[in-house]
Amino acid sequence: MTRSRSEYRRTSLTTRTPLHYGITAVAAHTVDREVLATLLLDAYRGTIDDEGEDHDDALAAIDHYLGTIIPEHSVVLFEGDRAVALSFVVVVDGVHYIDPVTTAASHKGRGLGTAAVMESLRSLAAADVHIVGATITDGNTPSERLFTSLGFTRVGRWGTSAE
Repeated sequence: MTRSRSEYRRTSLTTRTPLHYGITAVAAHTVDREVLATLLLDAYRGTIDDEGEDHDDALAAIDHYLGTIIPEHSVVLFEGDRAVALSFVVVVDGVHYIDPVTTAASHKGRGLGTAAVMESLRSLAAADVHIVGATITDGNTPSERLFTSLGFTRVGRWGTSAE
């Protein structure tokens, strides 16, 4: 199934939201790939981004991400010893993009996706990055809400909006 995606951009990177009590952020590249694959699979199951992947598919996706993410800006949030959210940052055509953002199914609706994105935005701001994008599957209302609440604006369909 082919889904369309939209591109969102934010040009002001001021950040202010602290992490939730009991939540810690760690660099994504230091987290075991099995842990990341399990989180990715759990977060996507039953959502618009679920394509029926199995654990091997999730491992392949994580291996791809780990080969392309910008490590210093990509984070995984933990509650105790459980990975509960992540925000990865990649660079496409010279622009930093947050993609993907996932939250464990049992932790959705608690602001952890927002907290993960904010950690990436903090890191990007400290590195003097001024423009950040995101790609969101059209119809993924929770992600659209998350990014627009953080000041991102839809600029068009992914791959067609060059700014």
